[in-house]
Amino acid sequence: MKLREALVISNRPAAGVPYGMQLCCGFEPLHLVTFLKAHLRLRLPSAGNGDSPGVVVNTGRFGDLAGNIDRGLASGAEQSLAVALEWADLDPRLGLREGFRPRPDDQGAILAEGVKRLASIQKQLTGPAARRRIVLSLPASPLPPWGTALSGQASVFDLELHSLLATFATDCARAGVRVAELSPTSAYDFRGHLQTGFPYLNSYADALASRMAALLLPLPPKKGLITDLDNTLWSGIVGDDGPANVHWSLEQHARQHGVYQQFLASLSAQGVLVAAASKNDPAPVAEALARIDLLFPSSVLFPIETNWGPKSESLRRVAQIWNLGLDDVVFVDDSALELAEVNQALPQVECYLFPSSDPAAILELIQTLRLRFAKEYVTEEDRLRAASLRGNAEYARADATDPETLLAGLQSRISFSFSRDPFDPRALELLNKTNQFNLNGRRWEESQLRAFLGQPGAVLCVASYEDRFGPLGKIAVAAGHVEEGFVRLQSWVMSCRAFSRRIEFATLEALFHHTGVDTLLLEWQSTPRNAITRETLAVLYHQVPQAGVLSLARTDFTLRCPRRYATMHLVP
Repeated sequence: MKLREALVISNRPAAGVPYGMQLCCGFEPLHLVTFLKAHLRLRLPSAGNGDSPGVVVNTGRFGDLAGNIDRGLASGAEQSLAVALEWADLDPRLGLREGFRPRPDDQGAILAEGVKRLASIQKQLTGPAARRRIVLSLPASPLPPWGTALSGQASVFDLELHSLLATFATDCARAGVRVAELSPTSAYDFRGHLQTGFPYLNSYADALASRMAALLLPLPPKKGLITDLDNTLWSGIVGDDGPANVHWSLEQHARQHGVYQQFLASLSAQGVLVAAASKNDPAPVAEALARIDLLFPSSVLFPIETNWGPKSESLRRVAQIWNLGLDDVVFVDDSALELAEVNQALPQVECYLFPSSDPAAILELIQTLRLRFAKEYVTEEDRLRAASLRGNAEYARADATDPETLLAGLQSRISFSFSRDPFDPRALELLNKTNQFNLNGRRWEESQLRAFLGQPGAVLCVASYEDRFGPLGKIAVAAGHVEEGFVRLQSWVMSCRAFSRRIEFATLEALFHHTGVDTLLLEWQSTPRNAITRETLAVLYHQVPQAGVLSLARTDFTLRCPRRYATMHLVP
């Protein structure tokens, strides 16, 4: 993005409550503020008239990073912080703008001061006051040349400084600070730094602002990747060349396909669903996937669609088996024609061309895909996802029998936790990515949820489920406030993996039992995707109710609720 474009985006008409944040740095932020406003606005949802909320970026005092962080933490409890660290923040003598006379004993004193300041900043960013979203970027300016050995090799002093910084960043990341992943290549603008106090080239300021915005307002990650096989998962055409003659090794000049296989394995390990859709006969595909030199277990692929029909139909079947919306799915194929067919038939699916003859472009594609599936946390539920889908497929096949008999024989167990401490990242994940069963579509910033849970009377109900088909983990969340005689639910969501088991009704029963109230108030709003919630409310109210705050009395719930067969366990 050019600076002129950023100014145009930043100055567009705004609607709704502005998004506010704190940018903490010791230098003059200038264009970084402009780029940050623009990239944040591009990520904020548009209002009905197409205008997005405005963005307010508050900055601090020049040369006072620690003070700026303190003032930022003392501001509104829900405001996020972006912290841009530079070498001069460790010690002014590391800055190229600051004039002083170097002395032989400076290096030891600078290292000691750096240790002290980094420890102080780490305490600020990870301490009790820092219960909000914090993004950290590391120095992009070069270290001063007087500390570098004349031989051209890296000096011990430089290496010690980088080691201090790496330890600091690692400890911050482990504590939940989001550390921006950017290279300092072509970042520093010495002329601009001397003249204005702003140390970055515009191109780097744009890249840094884009990454900060992505960490401050992350897009919901995609949930499933469907891949082609021939000239994508491997080099060659399995039907023509034979299962033994498709390749992914360095010796066969096909290592780029092996890298892609390893990437798919890493996605699966983090809970991303991976399937295959190939125009092929099933037998040679099965034989190729049984090869022992495959760089990921072929069981990772579920389901595998091998047929000669349109790829769009294969993708539609996979999404149905996964119980995902098509806009949660990414498709990768080496054929531009196949991608065009899918784009036309299923415009919700995000499609990527696999450039099989260009290894560098394949690596770039993998980096792009990595960002599309990026998650802040990998939970136990993520690791259970693929296995639970196979269980769901078996459950769906069994569903042809009488539903009541099937439910009665599930041997299902539901645990409901009402603890608010420690903070549960899985609850936040469910609240922010669940669409099909969602009371109103509300999304929560981590800082918002933490602040909410700190209020008197706050209730967070998290349901975990298992049955004879296997565990599903934490699959439902309800968040609300206990008031006199009732609970007001602001959010209520359930994972699509848990549908058709009446867990939603058990959740309401658990809320009544745990809180002892006689009435639940539900903040209901229909969305384009929460049809399952509409069906549930139609059971409880005999019709789909209008948007608004719905009242549900315990007596009405008892009369209208279908029979529950699960064994319930309430954890305080």
